[in-house]
Parts: sequence; C-alpha cells; structure tokens
Amino acid sequence: MKKMKIKPLMITIFVLIWFVLRIMPIFVNPERWPQPLLQIYLLRLTPIGTHIDDVIEILEQHDSWGIWYVTYERGFIHPSQLGRRLEDGSAIIGDMSIRVFAGRYWPSNIPILGFITETAVSIFWAFDEEGRLIETYIWKTTI
Repeated sequence: MKKMKIKPLMITIFVLIWFVLRIMPIFVNPERWPQPLLQIYLLRLTPIGTHIDDVIEILEQHDSWGIWYVTYERGFIHPSQLGRRLEDGSAIIGDMSIRVFAGRYWPSNIPILGFITETAVSIFWAFDEEGRLIETYIWKTTI
C-alpha cells in the first residue's frame, strides 16, 4: 500500500524539478522569450519616440545587457543585409543607433549541448536625425 503512494509522489517531484529546470528560465530570462514577446518587452522598456540619451540611461540600468556601441553618425545595417554592399544605404535603418549584446543561452538546459550550439541575442535600436527611437530589432543567432 505504501509503495502505491510513493510512485505518484515521485512523479510529482520529478515533474516539479523538470519544470524548474526547463521551463522557469524561459519565464525569467527575456532573452529566451519568442521574438514577438521580447519585442513587446522592448517597446514597453523603450517606447517609440524615446530619446537616444534616455534609452542609453535605461540600458545602463539593465545589469545583464552590455552596450556594444552607440553611434550618433549612422543607423544600423539590418542583419539580413550584412553580406551585401548597398551603395544607396537602403539596408541602413535610422540616423543613429545602439547595439546591445543581451546574452546567450543554450537551446536546451543540458550544459553539454551548449558546447555544441548556443543562441546569442543582440538588440538594435534605431533613431531618427533628432535622436528619437523609430525601431528596435532583435537578432538571434544560433552558433
């Protein structure tokens, strides 16, 4: 009789451990969120029209993100256009830009697989000539 009660308890404990190890990181780590959900998060953090200096201040408070560059001279090249040389600048978004390295994560929570592949997350902010935010772009690459 006691053995019958132990099995459901063990299964429940196993499911809870699995949930904590596999599912919880998705909820607590915005970099792991699907791109549309991360985009909503970014636009709440830095709404369209926010000045570049205010965005920099907000990003500096975000401990886990590192600002790779801030440029007041040009926008960013859309990552899908990196292999091309466009003379007309049509792949460039905005007149000023910020790039942040948001982090990296393993596609699975099994560390050994992380040595095989991992996903890196970069985020771009584009601003108009007056320094107002016009677009954000999330670039996830699996390497």
